[in-house]
Amino acid sequence: MNNFYASVECMLDPVLKKYPVAVCGSVEERHGIVLAKNYAAKAFGIKTGDAVWQAKQKCRNLVVVPPHFEEYIKYSKLARNVYQRYTDQVEPYGMDECWLDISGTDYTFGPPEKVANDIRETIKFELGLTISVGVSFNKIFASSIRI
Repeated sequence: MNNFYASVECMLDPVLKKYPVAVCGSVEERHGIVLAKNYAAKAFGIKTGDAVWQAKQKCRNLVVVPPHFEEYIKYSKLARNVYQRYTDQVEPYGMDECWLDISGTDYTFGPPEKVANDIRETIKFELGLTISVGVSFNKIFASSIRI
């Protein structure tokens, strides 16, 4: 899922979509780093792992939000439920990525590119999130050729 933590935050609070947003750990607890950011924040050169003070130097109007891991877990599970409609061969890779083996599903769902587009559209429509999908004969190529 694209910019997962930041995308969930922007979906939950649509006002955030207008601004560069970074999901950051707590400065008070000395975990003040960027965990995720949206495309607007990326445009300012903000990177995952930047200290909050560095990110704010790069973008003065950066909106910093705390992480809401319970929401990320919820949306991760909802996305996996969508994937499981297409195959029971779902292999999670972190909270925001999965490998799906859809070989042999052409008869039911159509060619792999159609399945990829269907999944992408379903996630957008049902969850309000965007995803990138790679289609190939193995995981390495699939993750490098995302559509």
